Amino acid sequence: MRTKVSCSMKSPLILMVALLLLTSCSSRFFSYKGAVVTQKDQMIPLQETENQGVWKTNELAVNYHYSRMSEALKISGTVKLLGGFAIGFSSIHQLSVQLLFLDSHGVVIENAALFSAESDRSMDIMPMKFERTIAVPPETRYISFTYDGVLIDGSTDSTSVNIGNSPSRSLRW
Repeated sequence: MRTKVSCSMKSPLILMVALLLLTSCSSRFFSYKGAVVTQKDQMIPLQETENQGVWKTNELAVNYHYSRMSEALKISGTVKLLGGFAIGFSSIHQLSVQLLFLDSHGVVIENAALFSAESDRSMDIMPMKFERTIAVPPETRYISFTYDGVLIDGSTDSTSVNIGNSPSRSLRW
């Protein structure tokens, strides 16, 4: 028995199939793989010994401490909003911080989630802590961080601001 699919059903079905094919063929859709960190001051040499430091932009700082254990990296630390971003907003609508593994040219090999906050989390819960053990890709020479988020003030005429820092996308396919 054959069934007819109406025209109104074909368009969404075709769109869903196209999106599925697009996302399954491109790991870049959900990853920073292949992107490039171009600012040398944001690239942290990955050493075999314990290391600690601060990676920061004008919006956010990541205080980190790591120790490399052969093929894994044990990393912990805190995420802190800086300046007006820390005092001018009452809640975090969404914030995601990721660790980037880079090759010798600053190209992202892999990325891993370090910290995530959602659902209008109060800014009173500061600093924001993370602790993870993550497999290190063999070609890794540097690490870096990336983040994106939305901050909200608590007034009746709620104002929001998008913050973020991510590596540059190359046009190579």
